[in-house]
Amino acid sequence: MKDAVLCVDIGTSSLKAAYMADSPKSIAYARYTFTEKQPSKIASEWIIALKSCLEELKQKAPDTGIEAVCISGNGPTVVSEDGTTLMWYENPATTVKNTKSLFLPRLDGFRKLYQNQWYESPHIFSGPEYLIYLLTGTPLTILPEERYLEYYWTESELKEQGFSKEESKKLPPFVKPGSLAGKITEKAALQTGLLEGTLVFCGGPDFIVALLGTDTLETGRMCDRSGSSEGINLCTPVPIEGSSIRTLPSIIPGMWNAGIIIPDTGRRFAIYKEKVESIIGQKITHKNLVAQIVNCNAEDSISLLTPELRSEGMTVIHDVTHQLWAAVNILKSACQKAGIPEPDCMTITGGQALNEIWTQVKCNALCLPISVTECVDAELVGDNILTRVTLGYYDSLEEAAFCLVKKARVYMPETPADRR
Repeated sequence: MKDAVLCVDIGTSSLKAAYMADSPKSIAYARYTFTEKQPSKIASEWIIALKSCLEELKQKAPDTGIEAVCISGNGPTVVSEDGTTLMWYENPATTVKNTKSLFLPRLDGFRKLYQNQWYESPHIFSGPEYLIYLLTGTPLTILPEERYLEYYWTESELKEQGFSKEESKKLPPFVKPGSLAGKITEKAALQTGLLEGTLVFCGGPDFIVALLGTDTLETGRMCDRSGSSEGINLCTPVPIEGSSIRTLPSIIPGMWNAGIIIPDTGRRFAIYKEKVESIIGQKITHKNLVAQIVNCNAEDSISLLTPELRSEGMTVIHDVTHQLWAAVNILKSACQKAGIPEPDCMTITGGQALNEIWTQVKCNALCLPISVTECVDAELVGDNILTRVTLGYYDSLEEAAFCLVKKARVYMPETPADRR
């Protein structure tokens, strides 16, 4: 029987899970798309989603044993003990001002929006920490690196922003990514199918584990976290500034991560895809739809798309690739001003990375080589890295990323060099 880490990542619209060995490739992969339409109730589906994914993984790889579990997820999502959820993309009213904290405005917004849940809940969690709590009974908060304290909270700032001592106690203590959270409880075992006593480790916020899972840990390395939204992340030796750039500490001490969020690129194309399917009366894959739009060896007849639909699709592709191009160039300009090396390539992660034509379109728009890794779900790879460092397989995050993040393919720009 093979041993593997069960890596789990909670996304905005789905939960992903995979058996990950000490290898760049996953043994088996599963995904559960949430059916709950109300964001405030989405966390109530996470245990169901985990159970469903585990059942699928057992069918795909019945000879694989689970050595440990690691959980990561979206943030700064806020969840109370009864599962009431304030998703990361929601922006409730808040009186918190003049703070770098990503959490304090959202915690204040949560207590104003869900007063009963706030005051009755012994603990208030972020996304992955809530699922960890359901599995182990251990309340905790994963702090990516010591420099993140000002982006989370301190006792003094909690007091300054109007949180009482009792309210502050609702926030669980900080632990490091990769920390042992506890073991699967009897209740969680019955709910999920996991073996009671299995070790559970802390992943972290999705963007942090994705940086590990793409090895974006050295100066000049850049990745595109593609999904419903896109996050362009660049590793730098010093903080850089520019329009739309949010610079945060890297998980690697002394390094920084400059990020630009493009909030709706994937979702915009998904809306267009839904429109096409309603008009043509059948389902069409993301890959085939892009192929038909750009007229590149589509699986079905190009006549599936009317000229109007194809034109609309070209507009969507042009707009979202232009947004990507603009984000990358903002980061390049900031590097020039800071006197540090510009990125000369990019790694793409997420479902979009599986679409060869779409990735080549991006590559051509950026005039940069784009790499796709052996496992495109970088969050799951990052969970594997954290767990295996803690278990002693590797001496450092950098060593683990070097061994567990490998390129499967490199796309080169088709634009002639003299036209770039």
